[in-house]
Amino acid sequence: MVFLLLFLLFFPNVVWNFDKIELEDIIIYFPLKVDYLAPFGCATGTSCDDEGAGYIPSAMEIALDRINANKDLEVFHNLSVNYVDTSKIAGPMAARNAAVNNTTMAVMGLSRDCYIQSTVLNINAKIGISDICEMDLSSVKGFDQTTVLMNSQTNSLAKSVVYFLTKYNWKKVALVSPSTTLSAFDSRVRSDLLDALTVNKIDIQVDSRLDPMADFTEKVKDDAQKARIFIICDFSSNANLLRNYLFKLGELNRMQSGEYFVIGYIAYNNNYQWLEASSRDQRLLHLGSMDINDYNLTENDLHEVYKNFIVLTDGPPPAEPNSTWEEIKNQVTEKKAMKVCPPFCNTSISEKVVPRWDRIKLLFDGVQYLADATNDALRVGSNIYQSSIFYEYMISRQINSVTGVTEYVDGFGAIVGSMQVYYHFSSSNRNAYGLFPCARLGQTSLKNTQWALIDYSEGLSIDFVNKSAPKDTPDCGFYGENCGPATNNTFIIVISVGVAILIGLAIAAAFLYKRYRYERKLHSLFFMIDRNQIILKKHTNLMSQASLRSMASIHGSFAAASQTLRDSHFFIEDYGNHPPQDSSQMSSIFHTGSTARANPFGQFPGFGVSPGNSEDEKWHQLKEFGVGLFEGRMIGLKRIYRTDVELTRNVRLEIAQLLEATNSNTLEFVGMVIHSPDVFLVHELAQRGSLKDILDNEDMALDDVFRSQMTKDIIAGLEYLHSSPIGCHGRLKSTNCLIDGRWMVRLSSFGLREMRSEEEWQREEGVQEGKDDLWTAPELLRWSTGLGQCGHLLVQKADVYSLSIVLYELFGRLGPWGDEPMEPREIVSCVKRLPSSGKKVFRPDLAVIKEAPQIVRDTVAAAWTEEPLDRPSLFQIKRKLKPLTVGLKRTIMDNMVSIIEKLTDKLERDIAERNEELEREKEKSEMLLKMMLPEVVADSLKLGSNVSAESFESVTVFFSDCPGFVEMSATSKPIDIVNFLNDLYTVFDRIIDQFDVYKVETIADAYMVASGLPVPNGNHHAGEIASLGLALLSAIDAFKIRHLPNEKVRLRIGMNSGPCVAGVVGLKMPRYCLFGDTVNTASRMESNGIPLRINCSESAKQVLDQLGGYVMEERGIVEMKGKGKQMTYFVRGEDSELRRERIIRERVKFASLKKAKIQEKTYDFE
Repeated sequence: MVFLLLFLLFFPNVVWNFDKIELEDIIIYFPLKVDYLAPFGCATGTSCDDEGAGYIPSAMEIALDRINANKDLEVFHNLSVNYVDTSKIAGPMAARNAAVNNTTMAVMGLSRDCYIQSTVLNINAKIGISDICEMDLSSVKGFDQTTVLMNSQTNSLAKSVVYFLTKYNWKKVALVSPSTTLSAFDSRVRSDLLDALTVNKIDIQVDSRLDPMADFTEKVKDDAQKARIFIICDFSSNANLLRNYLFKLGELNRMQSGEYFVIGYIAYNNNYQWLEASSRDQRLLHLGSMDINDYNLTENDLHEVYKNFIVLTDGPPPAEPNSTWEEIKNQVTEKKAMKVCPPFCNTSISEKVVPRWDRIKLLFDGVQYLADATNDALRVGSNIYQSSIFYEYMISRQINSVTGVTEYVDGFGAIVGSMQVYYHFSSSNRNAYGLFPCARLGQTSLKNTQWALIDYSEGLSIDFVNKSAPKDTPDCGFYGENCGPATNNTFIIVISVGVAILIGLAIAAAFLYKRYRYERKLHSLFFMIDRNQIILKKHTNLMSQASLRSMASIHGSFAAASQTLRDSHFFIEDYGNHPPQDSSQMSSIFHTGSTARANPFGQFPGFGVSPGNSEDEKWHQLKEFGVGLFEGRMIGLKRIYRTDVELTRNVRLEIAQLLEATNSNTLEFVGMVIHSPDVFLVHELAQRGSLKDILDNEDMALDDVFRSQMTKDIIAGLEYLHSSPIGCHGRLKSTNCLIDGRWMVRLSSFGLREMRSEEEWQREEGVQEGKDDLWTAPELLRWSTGLGQCGHLLVQKADVYSLSIVLYELFGRLGPWGDEPMEPREIVSCVKRLPSSGKKVFRPDLAVIKEAPQIVRDTVAAAWTEEPLDRPSLFQIKRKLKPLTVGLKRTIMDNMVSIIEKLTDKLERDIAERNEELEREKEKSEMLLKMMLPEVVADSLKLGSNVSAESFESVTVFFSDCPGFVEMSATSKPIDIVNFLNDLYTVFDRIIDQFDVYKVETIADAYMVASGLPVPNGNHHAGEIASLGLALLSAIDAFKIRHLPNEKVRLRIGMNSGPCVAGVVGLKMPRYCLFGDTVNTASRMESNGIPLRINCSESAKQVLDQLGGYVMEERGIVEMKGKGKQMTYFVRGEDSELRRERIIRERVKFASLKKAKIQEKTYDFE
């Protein structure tokens, strides 16, 4: 009474008494009636197979008594049965009669091949519960599933076998099965096993198909040479194949060795008569001594054989562990003697009929299962006669079996199934050669799909012959391929030591030879260049105003200068009649790579001065810098103010380091010209002169891009020198920052610190004293012994100081010391002088570069500090000045090209404004193209670009269709179908404009949409698809079919998230297509879904959980063709305010979300 009051309180629209329950739209009368379809007539002695129907009525009466007396079922309280004899009326017709009977709640029983019966029930929306049906649920198409299969599934054997193979790490097996014709169910069992072995990367060494009654001794002997682990699938009666193969392995002494193991499978359906004998001892899987008379085996052999042997079967659990199941079996057996009417009113059951305990067990479970589901549905006021609603209470639920074990029904309406495990026991109270049920394999919960071993009272403990599981492969392989002939270890050791010594000697020889070649190279004249190979050229620096005036006075115009200025800032011309090159003069003394020896003073023979030689005069008249032609390219000549060069080892090392220095921001060193008293360094020509030349030219405007690029190049060059064997620069100044033809800074005058430490400087006329030292760090000015005696670290810090002066000069353009009125000599003296305590050090005025960026001013001030170790490193300077170079190209030339491109774009926009009519027509064409393809793809096609397929890490794909569309098409006019689809998709197209989604295609009643491509939108793709689905379901509720106004569209939606590839396919009428497993899974979600529901995959649900705001309902695990078991969910509603805030917040990051309209309505579907 208390429950009744509570029930009426929570469900005021439900009227309940002991005879009926009044719901809002129907009255449920008790007792509820089910029809049980079985060939009862075959149990009375006819030649047909009764399929276990003889014991069904007696078992059903016991089951009904238990259910109707169950006080735990609060609402459900009475059930009756109507027996339908399918031996007299065809199964499909019987199913149809039951399906159209409004008083029948459900149909139980059905035949083994129940596809047609199940289809009839699906069409008529009638619940069916079958205990022996072997139908493949994946073959159900076109109608909502209403049938539940209670018998074990075809993949149960595969899961059990994989469990044992994985447990003992067996990766190579032999598969043995009958060659005789198998049933469709048995074929699927074998196919699922093969698929499972392949998926788990288990190699099938042997796949034998044998006649169970044939003599296959030689075949067994051959198979035993190729595999150690055998899987024997016996679908035949009396386990003939398993017996013969196992005992043949025993005859060959394979099983007794302990190196082999057999996993057998016996099909319960073909062996239940002897598996379920009445006697406890006979009920064992008895393959014992009575069966070995025809084999060369002793009882001791058989005892060893059984140790490495287990059997799997899909039969029911044993009675011993559960007293209730034992009691029920006794009651059914006793009640069979009574005549149950109906169906056995005028006839008696044949004595040949034996009980099918598997079917009886499933009958009890099915009745209990139906009662529990009915009770749950009635408790919440659901109509149990409306199968689309009631079926939801039938799937994804737990069954407490009468045998005491727990079974599970998955989301497809099929029992998950289990496998009984039989093993040999040697206890004294049992037959030593029997196999006894000791455990079962199955799921431990509805959500956990991993199978586990559940022990019975005695449990499974395999007593291996060798006390451990055998290996799947012999140590030396099946053919000894892993083991070679016996080897002499002493010989191997001697050979190994000898080889190691030879390798060591070879490495040492290679090192010594490399060292020898390097030393030989150092002692050669590989860097020397015969000056007769160089044609000297006159040159004028066009960036110098004085030089331009001088050239104008000579040539009378600047025409030549203007032409030359495009590629180089040097005007180069010949000296006039250049004397023919006489290479014989120099080649007689030395040539490149010669080994001529210097005299004790470091001078070479033949390098004396010839006053009468005009060539000598031209070389001697060259001041600090000259230009020449060498081997077809222009080179620069840098004078070294020394009359002779002593080529010591250290000097040669410095020269070798210069030759190996190759970097885009350093000037390439070519070699040296030594012709006493003239010494020149030969390097590539920097066509645009030095940085100082450009800075001193007031007519040349420098923008921020120029300065930033120059800064970047100088720092890059210094970084390379500091990390190279050269170690530092030492003479960094704007005159040594040369500019090449691509306006890239190339550092010069670095290296050769020892050779140039005793250089005798000769200032050119007009050059002020101390001017070359304006960039030099104070510590180097005080160090009188020269750069050769300074360590790398000290010179590197001095380079940082010089860099600060160069930057000051670059950004100020007033020279290295700005507007300082002091003479260079005085400036150098002040810098060189040690600062007094508390006084500020003498440095240029930072006010000169006040217009420079603050990071430049800070860097300059930090880099010219007095203490070298306080100055920042080049890495720190580069990092601090990085904002200056963000977005810059590699060179100034590249930046100029970029500016030209921007100007070109602006010009194109101006032209477009003057051709408005053409633009409007163009927009129409583009609009048509964008209706066919995504905007991004359409833009690429307009430009004539090839649209390559693109991978997307995460998108969400949406499929929908209309169940019943095929029937509508068959009964409607074509024009009505066209109008229906046009009306439907017009509504859909208007709705999808409110979301960040892309419509991929429509095929008949199928509608495909995707989000997250071609423009990614983060994780919002799942939310957009879910919100779209809710909006479509809301719109469908008000949608009217023109030619069928009383019909409703039952939209079915599936969605899945994951990676995919998208691209344009085809040349004529191209389409933007999606490819990948994500698309297939989304389609499966839709096809296996429920109408008026958004069926969501696990991956999509995870993304929705991250976004938040969506109401999810767990549907359960669903078996999908090609995908296996998948956890699925329903999207039941959303928080529109939360979505609105999320989209507004994320629109800045993802531009595509701007097209998403904010919904104020909250969709919620119960």
